[in-house]
Amino acid sequence: MKRLRFPVLTAALALLVASRTWAQCALCRDAVAASSVETREAFNAAIIGLALAPYGIALIAAFALSPAFRAFIRLRLLRLRASMTGERS
Repeated sequence: MKRLRFPVLTAALALLVASRTWAQCALCRDAVAASSVETREAFNAAIIGLALAPYGIALIAAFALSPAFRAFIRLRLLRLRASMTGERS
């Protein structure tokens, strides 16, 4: 569980500051500069979503193609469920 702390905290921090991030390309930057606040927030959320999408695809592929990875995830979920219900494994 301690091994997951840093990546989870990093991802949470990235999502929390997503509203304050800047657009990446010049075209997006110009479009955001000429738009309303709601559109700026939507652009920033879309950029974060596009940045995270490849990791989601890789996770799905690993789960679908690797029996060892599936077993690892199932074991972790069982341990998490046991710790949440107060059971001992």
